[in-house]
This record gives sequence, structure tokens and C-alpha cells, in this order.
Amino acid sequence: MLNKKNLNKIPKMKNINHIYLIGIGGSGMGGIATILAKQGYKVSGSDIYSNFIIKKLSLLNIKINLKHDAKNITNNIDLIIVSTAIKNNNPELIAAKKLNIIIISRGQMLAELMRFFYGITITGTHGKTTTTAIIYKIFKLFMLDPTFINGGFLKFSKENAYLGSSKYFIAEADESDKSFLYLNPIINIITNIENEHLDYYQNNIEILKKTFLKFIKKIPFYGCIIICIDNIHNFNLIKQNKNILKQNIITYGFHKEADLQLYNYQQNGYKSKFFLLEKKKNISLEINLNIPGYHNALNATAAFAVSSYMGLDSMMVIKFLKKFEGIERRFDVLGYILPYQKIKYKKNIIIIDDYGHHPTEINITINTSRKIWPNRKLVMIFQPHRYSRTKNLLNEFIKILSKVDKLFILNTYSAGENIIKEANSKFLTKKIKELGIINPKFINLKNYYDIVNNIYLKLKGNEVLIFQGAGDINHISSLLISNSIKN
Repeated sequence: MLNKKNLNKIPKMKNINHIYLIGIGGSGMGGIATILAKQGYKVSGSDIYSNFIIKKLSLLNIKINLKHDAKNITNNIDLIIVSTAIKNNNPELIAAKKLNIIIISRGQMLAELMRFFYGITITGTHGKTTTTAIIYKIFKLFMLDPTFINGGFLKFSKENAYLGSSKYFIAEADESDKSFLYLNPIINIITNIENEHLDYYQNNIEILKKTFLKFIKKIPFYGCIIICIDNIHNFNLIKQNKNILKQNIITYGFHKEADLQLYNYQQNGYKSKFFLLEKKKNISLEINLNIPGYHNALNATAAFAVSSYMGLDSMMVIKFLKKFEGIERRFDVLGYILPYQKIKYKKNIIIIDDYGHHPTEINITINTSRKIWPNRKLVMIFQPHRYSRTKNLLNEFIKILSKVDKLFILNTYSAGENIIKEANSKFLTKKIKELGIINPKFINLKNYYDIVNNIYLKLKGNEVLIFQGAGDINHISSLLISNSIKN
């Protein structure tokens, strides 16, 4: 029987009592704050606005300042953790340096939290948040009580971090700023590698691939690399380096060379089914999921691979996979619009909230929606995330966004970046219009209510309304679904 008192065996950081997180409202930072608070440290922090994460942290008696101010940094703080989004001119960061307080990055802190655990990490451009969550759910249902930090919130428990009592630590490992190189897991999954966050890699995907190779080389010889070879970069990474990798390697995917090969994928509404050939055992297994999409079949297979490698009963794993409900903001069906009393025909409109902000992710959302609701029009409200991403992937965005029936583009969520005129929302709208497939509308509004009203009046009924993006667009979708619309 697991006993949470066993956590006392994990040594606390000597001379570290009060920990302050700058940018505490981010998903990764909030998860770290949660674990630290549960471990008994005094935790506080700051951000520039309140959100769901900050409200949850407040319930743990974590003091949060909604302003970055040098006065917040005092002599009784022993350690500062800094989000990747924080710039060098941040007043709190400057004040911490003047007081000679130890300053570390989010990635460094995650590595320290994982140091005394059996680490299982999930990396990749897409799918790592869902895959991490599925593995966590399986381990929980097997009563293994793992510690867990993720970039998204689970639907069944509304959590993105949990301090368990066992030796297992399951975490999403972020390649976006190279911070995954701080980690030393025993098992790592690579879902895929694509053109993303290349500003950290000299705009060169070859450097990104070399960094992934550097990371998986850190897996110990008794550890395991689990990798999807449907992705060409993953396939080549393993094929070209198999002789120098001493770890166990398990490949998965629809690819005919995969150790765990998916086939005969079927989708019925929001549910899906596929078969999995375990070539080593020469057996075929039927897997049913309550989440849709080829991508989620792959995510589930990665989770199956970890569980199987850990010696968990395969039939129980399959049973538990079916129990996974999904992640908030990952193809999250919020419900239906409640129509105005005076406009009866505006009804039966399905609202989807999706975090995807890369063309590949958006394409998956569109294709999955078409498959589930083939007779409905697709209306997408897209909020670009970062000017640099729009600039680097402009042609891909133009092509993919033209696949919906109606498109509204909001102002770019900058994430602290400077404006790039040839990559702003107005420019993106213009380029999509020039392609000539659809006639997108740029909504140059900032007030959520105004945006909601503007969109609502253009809906006709029998549509799927997709709110797409990684910024604050979810506030607009939640406002619409709650029917808080000005008459």
C-alpha cells in the first residue's frame, strides 16, 4: 500500500524555503508551483493577469502578485524560478539579481523535481500533452500513484499537476526552448518532430533534430526510447543512429516497420477504434477510445507502449484507455449555442475549443471535424499565436486555413513578441483571400463581447464553430457557450 509519508524520503533542497515564480500563471510554471507547495515549500509568484491556473494556485495558499514589480522581491526569498516568457528587463528579475538570489529556469526546476524519481517524459512537436495525460491516467488506475506535470488540464480531474506517493514521475518535456536537455528520464517518448520553435534553433530543423538526438542519448542504457516512425524526422533519427543508441527502442505507428503497428482505424462519431499488432508477441489487439482522430490513436499507442514496457497487464491497459476522457482545449466539445429568443433559426451550432496553433494541428482539427460532422459547415475563429510562427509557416497557414467553409481571424496573440507587419493578422487575412478559395474576415476588435456579437450575427445554423489558438481565445469561446451575449 502506498503511503504519502514516504515522500519525506525525498530530500528537500537545503537552505531553500521560500520559492518565487515569475510568470507563475503559465501551465508549466503553475504545475511546478503546485508540486513545490505540496512538498511543503513556501511558494509565491507573479503574473500580469489572472487566469484559471492562478485561481487554482490561490487555493493552495500561494500568494500571487498580478503585477511584475521590484517591490515583490524581498530578502526572505531563497530561490527565483523564471518562465521562458520573461524578458531580461523584467523588474523582478533585475531586483533578484541585485539581491543575489539564486535564479533558475522552469526547465532546471523540473529537472530537480524529477531527480529522485523514475522519470517518464513525453517530447515532440504535437501530441505530448494528451499522451502525458493518458499515461498518467493509466498509472493512476493501476494504483501506481505517480507524480505528474502537464501542459494541459485533464477533463476528469481538472488538474495539470499532482504529487504522488510512488517512485514514478510523468512529465511533458518541452523542446520549445531546449529546456528538455536539463532532464534525465529513464523512459522518453518522441511523438513527432516538425518545423516549430525554430527561433531557438537558428531557424534550422537539422539543429532541432540534433538536439532531440542529444536528449535521447541521455536516456540510460537500461532505459527506453519509444518513438513514432510515421513522422519522417523520427524515422530517420532512429534509422541513422540505431547503432549508437544503446537503449531499448520501441517504434510505433501506422508504418509497416513499426514494432507496434496500428491498422484498420475506424471512427464512429466522437469514438474511434483501431487494431494494434504487437510484432514481438505476434498478437493483434482491438483498442477502443472515447476520443477521435488518428493522432489520438497514436497518442494512445504511445501510452500502451510505455505501460507494456513497464510490465502492466495489456488487457487492463486497453480497458483503461477506453476510460480516458480527454484534455481541456484539445478538440474540446463545449456544447451548443443557446439562440437568442428572437432569432429561433440560429440554433444547433456545436462549439469546439482547440489549443492547436501550428498548421499540422489545425489540419487535424479540421479533418477530425469533417469526419464527425460531414453534413455541417465548418466555421473557424483563429487567433494566430506569435508573429514569428506566422512568418515562418505563412504558406502552410494559408493552405490549411483555406480548408474551412468560413474563417474569422482575430488579432495575433503576441506572447511578448514585437509586431511583424508582414506576419500580422491583417496580412494573413489578405494572403488567404488572395488564394481565392474562401473569403476570410479580419476582426479588429479587442473586447470579448464585441467579438462574440460580431461572430454570432454571421452564423446561420447547422455549423461547427471552432475556436482555434493557444492565446486567450478560450475566454471568447467560454463567453459564447455561456450565452453571455449582449442583446
